[in-house]
Order: sequence, then structure tokens, then C-alpha cells
Amino acid sequence: MVVTWPSESGLRERQARRGEIQLRKPLTPDFTLIIKHNALFAALLAELGRAFECVALVRNPVAVLASWQTVDLPINGGRIPAGERFDDELQGLLQKEPDVLQRQVRILNWFFASFQTHLPPDDIIRYEDLVSSGGRALFRLIGQDAVPPVPLENRNDGRVYRRVEPELLLDALNKERGAWSDFYSQADCMRVVDRIGAHR
Repeated sequence: MVVTWPSESGLRERQARRGEIQLRKPLTPDFTLIIKHNALFAALLAELGRAFECVALVRNPVAVLASWQTVDLPINGGRIPAGERFDDELQGLLQKEPDVLQRQVRILNWFFASFQTHLPPDDIIRYEDLVSSGGRALFRLIGQDAVPPVPLENRNDGRVYRRVEPELLLDALNKERGAWSDFYSQADCMRVVDRIGAHR
């Protein structure tokens, strides 16, 4: 978990600890457990997809890069240890790139390309669609159609990004034209640039 508001360093800090979670209720045969470990799962998605039902949640690339500028995690420096540990090609690509933002763009492309390569299109959900559907886009995908929608807030323009320069992020994305462009148009990206800019 990452704290929403920045610390004295100006970055949002990770507040997590390892441990066990105990489920104290009986589980039905159709129980669904949803777990998240972005980098590790993306690196192992070819193998995981053969053993488990997997879905991916993608988000506007400008918003993703904006978020990465604000967290006290390795991704802020353009590194993704769990992904690099299991993907030698990614590790080599990042080691050759001196620019932090360009490393982040390459990591972003790596995520989108992994999802696109190893999952059927219907198993990839856009964050924006998840929010606008009140969560139903995900629940429908996992066979839980009866779950009612709940109000969700789109955080693509969060005030936490007010120190970010979204135009620089968009320029970096446009130089690469990666796999994200199959999910998000230039107009989609510009909308987030404008929304972030409105908080500056």
C-alpha cells in the first residue's frame, strides 16, 4: 500500500508489511481470490495464464507515469526489481538506458505488451471503465454479475500529481509509441494532461 499524501521527501511512501491473512469464513466452491503483484505477475504471465484465470487492469499511460513520479519505490528511479529478476531482456533494456523517464516509459510498455501478448483482449480492463462502471466491469469478468455498482472516484487527476509536468510525460510517451497506444488514444492522454494541469 502506498500512502496517498506525500511525506517530507515529497514522495508517497510505501506502508506495507509481510504477513499472513486469515480468512475466517467458510469459502464456497465459486470463491474468487483477487491478488495483485504487478511486476511479478507481468513477468510470469505466460506461465500463470496456463494455471489460473488472469485479468489485467490497465490505466491511462500519462496517469501511470504521473503516479510513478510521486512514489518512494524503485519505479520512481526507473527500475522494477521483481520484473527485472524474472525478465533478462527487460533488465538489459533498462541497464542500457541512462534516462529515468525513458526507463519508466519502457517499463510501462513492458507491462502493456505483456498483457496484450498473454491475455485475451476481453480479459484486459481499463481503469477508467472500471471506475465508470462502479466496479462492475471487473465483477462481470469474474462471473459476479449480481454485485451492485459502487461509487468510485477517478484518480487520474489527483492533487498528489500537482508537482508533475504532464506535458513532459506525454512527450516521452509520444517518442516511443508503445503497446499502450492500442488501449489509449492521443486524445485520451491529452485529457489526463489537461486534468492534471488543472491542479497546478
